[in-house]
Formats: sequence, C-alpha cells, structure tokens
Amino acid sequence: MNLLFVCSENRLRSPTAEAIFQNYPGVEAISAGTNADAETPVIALQSL
Repeated sequence: MNLLFVCSENRLRSPTAEAIFQNYPGVEAISAGTNADAETPVIALQSL
C-alpha cells in the first residue's frame, strides 16, 4: 500500500504521519507540502 500525506509546508503533520506509517509492513509512506516553499513540494513528487 502506498500512502501520501500532504500538508501545507511539510514540516510537522505530514512528516510525522510518514514516520509513523513507514514502519508498518507492506506500507510505503511519503509526505509532501502544497506550498512552493515546502520541505518537499508536491510538484517534486511528480517524477516518482
């Protein structure tokens, strides 16, 4: 199962969720932010 957690700046909420769920067996979790100045902008994930 692939999970994408999104919040505005990708600084607290979505990275926290990613950290929790990435330890579940069979789960691939990543996080991104909607703002252009986010740690990992959603647009950067388009190549995945």
